[in-house]
Order: sequence, then C-alpha cells, then structure tokens
Amino acid sequence: MSKVLRDIRMRRAGLLVAAPAAVLCLVAGAWRASEGALAAGIGLLAVAVLLGWQELRHLHETFRAHGLAMRGAHDGLWSWNPETKRLWVGDRLLAILGYSSNFLLDTHGWLALVHPDDRANYNRAVARHLKGETPFFYFEYRVCARDGSYRWIASRGEAVRNRRGRAVLMAGSVSDITERKQTEARIQYLAYHDQLTGLANRALLADRLDQAIAQRQRGAPSGVAVLFIDIDRFKDVNDVHGHAVGDVLLVELGRRLHDCVRESDTLVRQGGDEFIMVMSAVDSPASVVPVATKLLEAVRQPLHAGEVELCVSASIGVSLLPDDAADAQTLLRNADTAMYEAKRSGGNLVRFYTRAMNDAVRARVEIESGLRQAIARKELSLHFQPQLSIATGALVGCEALLRWRDAEGHSVPPDRFIPVAEASGQIIAIGEWVVGAALDQILAWRGDGFVPPRVAINVSARQLAQPGFAAVVLAALAARALSPEVLEVEVTESVFLYPDSAALGELRQLRRAGIRLALDDFGTGYSSLSYLGVLPFDTLKIDRSFVATVDAPDDARGDAILKATIAMSRAFAMQVVAEGVERPSQLAALQALSCDVCQGYLFSPPVTGEQFAERCLTPHGASALRCAG
Repeated sequence: MSKVLRDIRMRRAGLLVAAPAAVLCLVAGAWRASEGALAAGIGLLAVAVLLGWQELRHLHETFRAHGLAMRGAHDGLWSWNPETKRLWVGDRLLAILGYSSNFLLDTHGWLALVHPDDRANYNRAVARHLKGETPFFYFEYRVCARDGSYRWIASRGEAVRNRRGRAVLMAGSVSDITERKQTEARIQYLAYHDQLTGLANRALLADRLDQAIAQRQRGAPSGVAVLFIDIDRFKDVNDVHGHAVGDVLLVELGRRLHDCVRESDTLVRQGGDEFIMVMSAVDSPASVVPVATKLLEAVRQPLHAGEVELCVSASIGVSLLPDDAADAQTLLRNADTAMYEAKRSGGNLVRFYTRAMNDAVRARVEIESGLRQAIARKELSLHFQPQLSIATGALVGCEALLRWRDAEGHSVPPDRFIPVAEASGQIIAIGEWVVGAALDQILAWRGDGFVPPRVAINVSARQLAQPGFAAVVLAALAARALSPEVLEVEVTESVFLYPDSAALGELRQLRRAGIRLALDDFGTGYSSLSYLGVLPFDTLKIDRSFVATVDAPDDARGDAILKATIAMSRAFAMQVVAEGVERPSQLAALQALSCDVCQGYLFSPPVTGEQFAERCLTPHGASALRCAG
C-alpha cells in the first residue's frame, strides 16, 4: 500500500490540504452523529485499504499539526466521497456561514446553498478535477449563509486516487473571501462609474459602444444612436452659486436623464456638464426624436438646490451608426459637433449631425486659435458709433464696438468671433483689453484737443461672473486719472438669469463708483419688468428688431411696443436709446414717440477713433451736423 501513497501526486501542495483534511475528518472522530460515526468508520476502513495502516497512521500524525495550523488560519475543512456522495464539513466552515456545529449537510444540501448563478460552474470545476483535467481543485463562489445573505468562499483541494487513477476521496479547505470580493466589486464599480452621479463613465461608454458596433457588424438589422447632451449655461451656475450647487444640479439632472433611458440603452456622464446616451435598436432617425425630446423636457423642469431655484436647458447632438460613422470615436466626435450646432443656434435644441457641420467646426477651431494671439499681434481694434439726442441732434455718447482683422488681413465679423470667445473663456482677457483700449482712446481724443463724449462698452455676463471685474475697471480708470463718468457699461438681460448672481454685485459696485449702466437689447432675452427694479439702470436700449417695424404702415405692433417701453422707462427715470435707425421715416416715428436717443447707419456706421474725431468732435464739444450723413 505504500506504493499507492508514493503514487499520489503531491503537486502545488494540493495534497497537503486534501490528505490532512481527509484524515482529520475520519481519524479525529469529527462525525457528530451515530450515522456519521458509522460512515466515518467505513471511510476510515476504505482509506486504510487504499493506503495501508502504517501509512495511514503516519499520515494521521503528520497532518494533525497541519490541520491545527489551518484552523489557526481560520480556514474551514471539508471532505467528500464522490462515490457515496458523503460530505463532511468542518466546524469552521459552518461558522463562516453562521450555522451551528451540529448542523448536518449532505451533497444535495450543499449544492442547494450554492448561488444559482454559480452552481453550474461549481459542478463543472469539480467534474473537471475528478476527470484529471486539472491538477488541483480551486473555485470561488457564493454560498447562502444562515441569515439569507451570500458569502464568497474560495474552495481548494485535491482528489485521492486509486491505482487506476479513479478519485476515491476529495478533500480540502475553504477561506472566507467576502471582504476581498466586496473590495474588488467596489474598485470595479469606481472604475466604470462616475463618483458624483453614479452613472456610467467614459470607460464603460467605450465598452458599450464597442459592443453595439460589434453587434451591428455581426449583422444586427438596427443601428445605434449617440446623443451628446450638454447643459446650457452650466458654467454660469458654478460661477454664480458655487460648485456645491452645481454638483447638486448635476446629480439631479443625472437622475432625470436616467429615468428617460431604456434598459437596453446606456447613459454616461462624460465629464463636467456633459452626458452621453448610447441608444441601441435604432430603426431610423425618427425613432430618436421622441427620446431626445423627452430628455430636453426632463432638463427644463425647475429644480431646487437648497433655497436656490434653477432653470436650465440642454443642447443635444445626435450621430447615427452606420449613417454618420463606423467607429466609436467618429460617432462621438460627430455627436459633439451636432451638439455644438444646437448650442450655437440658441440651445434647448436637438440637432442631427450633417457633413456640412464639419466645415463650421473647422472654422470655429480656426477662430479660437487665432483669437489666442489676436491681442499680442495687435489685431483687435475698437470702432465707435455715435449716439444722438433725437430732440436736439447733439452728440450725447458713443458705443465702442470690437473689431478683429486677423493675421491674414481678413475682417472677421463680430457675430462669428464673439460667441467663440464667450464659449472658450477668451472673452475675459479680451474684455479687459476693451476697457483699456476705450479709456486710451478717450485720452487720445483729449490729447488732440477734443472734448470726447461718454463711451459705452459691452460687457458679457461671463465677464461679470469673474470676481473682481469692477475692481479691474476702476483700477484702469485710476491709472489714467479718468473719472468714472466717462464710461457706460452695457449688459444684456442674460445677467438676470440668476437673480442673486455675483454679476449683479459687480454691477452695483460699478454703479456706486459713478459708472452709468445700460440694459442692452431689451425685449429679446429674459424680459421681465421686475428686472428693472433690481439695478438702477440709467439707460434702456431698444433692440433694432423693434425699431425696424416702427415705420411699417401695415404693422402697428412696433409703435405699440416702443410706446409701452418708453412709458415704462419714464416711470423708472431711464433714458431710452433706439438702436439700428437706418431710415428717416424711422427717425420721424421715434421723434413722435418722444424717444430720447438714437444710433444707427442713418447717422454713421461704426468708425475708427480718428474717423470719429474727424466726423463728430470739435474742441468745444460736438454738433449733430458733423455726425449727420
């Protein structure tokens, strides 16, 4: 029988687990019932026949210490007879699962405890080892504990075989690896999910997109849509209310968007205020529209972050597989392009990708790149458009308008480069340059012996959201020894998007210092009479779209709007400026309505500082005759 013992394969210490466990189970009298004792006796006899009494005694003594060491390591022991299906489970393993030491298990009972999702693989691993396909048995799986929860265990062992190689006994040990599995699951979750919103992240996005594309390549009849979702004016929320409020907004928007997603689709937080939805089983572009519309509506609903009520919108760009791209990166890039087009068109829109959009993106990138060097290369300049009193024709002010002639000498229209400057953040540096350039022009006019009028500069909500903007303006005035009355700051109604914004604080600081404030493009944005009471505006500028209809004989709406606006301005003691006056009939209509000031091409287009001085300024002031024509 000693030859049998020598034939046992003791590779990778597998037998150091299996044999000690078997002997301890049978020899140490671990069976706790009469039936178990009888089985133990039979099992002991079987081992003795297989191995021989001398070898058995030797194994018993040798492995007794080994079994004690294993128990000290908190591992559980087990043995199993593949022929009789008898199973012995040690007290330590029972304790791991929360069962008492007198709890009896057989093979069937043990399998019933194995998690249903793991059972087939468990049986397969046991069978492979019994057939000799694996040198030792090792398997990690879940087992139901007494309290109904599942514990992860790692089971290891090795079969004892007879001379013919048939397994007659299998034994080993078990370790509780639940904490390790929970840690691994947490690490796995963090690797594929956004920590703030709990949504999938870019790593999982790449995996899901690759799967969707692979299914399409394998012949799936339907396509895939990628929806790039960007929250409009989200930076304003962070700038005005702080990042904590912005995070609350993102979490709530993530939840709302997720509620709109089908189980077969994937919603991802790309980063910042960008979300991406991968929509499978897309039959046509028309099938995407209801989903995209539902997403827009979910974002638009007001929400509260503490005491702050926020109302935001989203811009969504859509690209389709296989119509617009054949790979994941191109799909994402095209969806991003379409999203930007939706944002450029005013936001709160859905745009499907078209190949023509690439030209617009390329132009935007070129503009952004060129703007970065525009100040250093002295490519920016200010032009000035006069503002005249309708009652007297006298020059009462001028508006400074930014112009850009790029390195190749091409004039870039403001409506092309200013939105890019806003979106890229370059408007901050450009805005500071405008302040300095306007004040320098005032000094230049004075140096040439002229009496300059008050100069109005346009300031965006993005600039005002930067802490210290008012201080920058006041410091520029002080450095040139100019009084605040020489400037007027024009803002649009977008500054009222968040009534408690830091932008309003900056404006109040400017107003207290003596700088006049003008509300520009009135009636085209977030108009509300309540806004006019938030700040003491000096000037209300009526948008050119209303002025354009004031002299239309078949449209009385222009007159009605202007009449109401002028009456309201009188109540707030504000001066009214009409923009875009181009025809004498418009001027006559404005005079009849008692409008205060007008500007437009009827009098002069925006011109350089030198041209403005030549046309409009004298050493003693200004006259309307110099500005007319």
